[in-house]
Amino acid sequence: MNARRYFFNEPLIVTKDEPHSIVEVRYFVLGKTDKERLLFIIFTIRGKKIRIISARDMSKKERRIYYEQIKEDSQIQE
Repeated sequence: MNARRYFFNEPLIVTKDEPHSIVEVRYFVLGKTDKERLLFIIFTIRGKKIRIISARDMSKKERRIYYEQIKEDSQIQE
């Protein structure tokens, strides 16, 4: 998987991962690949680079959150 492309697919939900941001600021993102695979990725930013710490398929709960957020965002834009 080319993880860099993942960050350009929309919709993309990015949130600061407060509990795990002790040494450095970490984020998690809910999004999809070019082939519609739903992924949960944890990453940090070091200088000008994004360092992916972990990537996996979204859990059932994360998929629900992702689709609920997309629905909310589309209603706000209308």
